[in-house]
Amino acid sequence: MVANITILCDFDASKRPRPARLIEMIKHTYRLSVIAKECTPIDGVHTFSFPAMPTAKDRTPQQNQALKEYCQNGAFEKLIFTPNRLCIREYLAALPPQHLLIVEDITLLPFALEYRLTHPQAKILIDLREYYPLEYENSKEWLDSFGLFFYHLCAVYLPQVDRTLCVSEGIARAYYENFGIQSNLFLSLPPLYDFSPTPLGTPIEILYHGFVSPDRSSQNLIELAHKLPSEYVLYAMVLSNQPKFLESLCTKAPSNLIFLPPVSLEQIVPFSHRFDIGLIPFFPTTFNLMHCLPNKFFEYIQARLCVVSTPLSEIKQFIAKEPCGVCSKDYSIDSLVETLLALRRDEIAAYKAKAHTLAYTYNMQHNKDKILYIIADMLGV
Repeated sequence: MVANITILCDFDASKRPRPARLIEMIKHTYRLSVIAKECTPIDGVHTFSFPAMPTAKDRTPQQNQALKEYCQNGAFEKLIFTPNRLCIREYLAALPPQHLLIVEDITLLPFALEYRLTHPQAKILIDLREYYPLEYENSKEWLDSFGLFFYHLCAVYLPQVDRTLCVSEGIARAYYENFGIQSNLFLSLPPLYDFSPTPLGTPIEILYHGFVSPDRSSQNLIELAHKLPSEYVLYAMVLSNQPKFLESLCTKAPSNLIFLPPVSLEQIVPFSHRFDIGLIPFFPTTFNLMHCLPNKFFEYIQARLCVVSTPLSEIKQFIAKEPCGVCSKDYSIDSLVETLLALRRDEIAAYKAKAHTLAYTYNMQHNKDKILYIIADMLGV
């Protein structure tokens, strides 16, 4: 008998790397359904969509104040069982009995646990993509409101799951130390692409791709570009949920900082392949950034790039073990520039060659073997 599995996402599952790749890894083995916010149809999967609620900028001051008071007064169920999500119950009830629910956003975990009350055979697996109680720790207002909500979710609901996945050892350690949760490390690995490193050209081309925001100190891309000599060009293929911030970056960019339009998830690695260096310029402004092992890190490796990063703890440990690039001595822009300029062309080529070797280990097939083993173990098959 083929087991029934449902993935729950509080966003469009096809647009986020971890859930999108998880779906690809398991949809050919199990009978898979996806319940997600504003869900795009996915080939080979039963998809169910629920609407979005207004964002903070779309809500009235009175609505934002009400949400804050819910958090501070412990009225957390009003933040979980919101009107837009109530159809999740109907979707789950309409499905054949599910053997496993995979939760990709902790805000939907209570729906999975509620389902298990009437379907005790259902197992629950959650993917902890970050340390949720400190998601926006730079904001005291968030810590005093939604921070309380996410702490409640972790303290009350997480101990009831059967198994957890986690993106990095540092974040997994925080869940264990604060909530007693043991996790399986599940890296954010892209598909394997069968190509070789490109030869270095002139100028040396550096790529940063991903989100830009003040929280990520993305304005430092401007300073970095200004301090690079003419034999380096920095490309930024970025998205932002703050259009004015991105517009200001584009306006201030010097001629050697070139902004590129984003490509689809499937095209990130093939597009990145033409570059020489993959850049991770984050400062440790939050716990989650300090302990991140982001999608882009493994996408750079899969694209056969030399990785240059600030000395974030998880990335520094990985590079020390698998030398596919270098970390700067500290978090200053000057140190990052110094690190880039100190790299000889033959060293960049050697790191690209190392990435080529690692690409055959750190790819989605490795994760597929792991997740299928975990699921089989949970289902007792």
